[in-house]
Amino acid sequence: MKAVSSLIFAMLALAACTADKEPDGTIELERNTEFDGAALRFFVTLDDGTEASVHTDDDLIGNTRAPTPMPGHRAHALTFFKETEAGTSVAHALLSWDPENHADYLAFGWWTQFPDQHAPDLSFAESERYAIIDGPEIDHGILPQVPVAGAASYTGQAGGLYTYTFGSDWGEDEGEFVIDEYQGVLTLTADFADGTVRGCIGCVGDLVTRRAHFGTFLGRDPIDAQGLAKDYELHLATAILREDGLFERDRVTVRHPERTIASFEGFWGGALSSRQDTDGNPRLVAGFSDVGFEESDGSEGDFWGSLLGLSDTFLQDGQSSPLPDGDH
Repeated sequence: MKAVSSLIFAMLALAACTADKEPDGTIELERNTEFDGAALRFFVTLDDGTEASVHTDDDLIGNTRAPTPMPGHRAHALTFFKETEAGTSVAHALLSWDPENHADYLAFGWWTQFPDQHAPDLSFAESERYAIIDGPEIDHGILPQVPVAGAASYTGQAGGLYTYTFGSDWGEDEGEFVIDEYQGVLTLTADFADGTVRGCIGCVGDLVTRRAHFGTFLGRDPIDAQGLAKDYELHLATAILREDGLFERDRVTVRHPERTIASFEGFWGGALSSRQDTDGNPRLVAGFSDVGFEESDGSEGDFWGSLLGLSDTFLQDGQSSPLPDGDH
């Protein structure tokens, strides 16, 4: 799925895919990673239709152990840099996998492409930016078994970039601009009887300004010393679950206890896992959200990023079914 943010041009890729919205509103998916248990190839289809790719054997400039929410997994944070005649690729991926079964993996990634640019003269303003979540269980060449009854709760993490332009309430800071990285707790409820899913980012706990993926771009220390993201809540409106496990909705509501939100416009979407927890429900939900907003004093902001929620049952027992084709 691709979407253009109102404040930062963020070409979004979702779920096992770089996915364009078709004229009839459906989603066309394609994969973004290949992993054999030792090496990762990470790739995107750029805005001009060409493919850019990086590989752990050739383009890796950073590799560290990292925490993962997935039971039984290990994870590494990987940073890539690659220059070609066409431009420069800078990418980051959190690769989480089962060491006993490399086909059980997820890759959460951020990619910035600098067309016709080369280090050190790279302009973020003239870049293409992608958020990616990929893995075999959210490859919808394999249809998930979507329940038709019951409900499930999902808890996890959401995060990405936020921007904020100060309005008149901020005095001498009016007109100043900040960009930084946020993380927050994701809560989702899937009602399979109704065929819907809804959720919130930041309703449990606070959004926090924290380095997780964008240190390559933004530096090690937070730029936003005030932690502006802290009290915002991003309410993900009820979306219809499709038979193929995908969902999307063009409404995300922004709330703040002290700021008056005058207007907002957003989008969120995602995919259900093809693997089931021990209750027979999809073991995870993965996707993205993007919302821009304006406040009564003219301040403007945007939250853009990805999300991953694990079913409460999967979090508790760590058990799940194999992929439906039985090969994994």
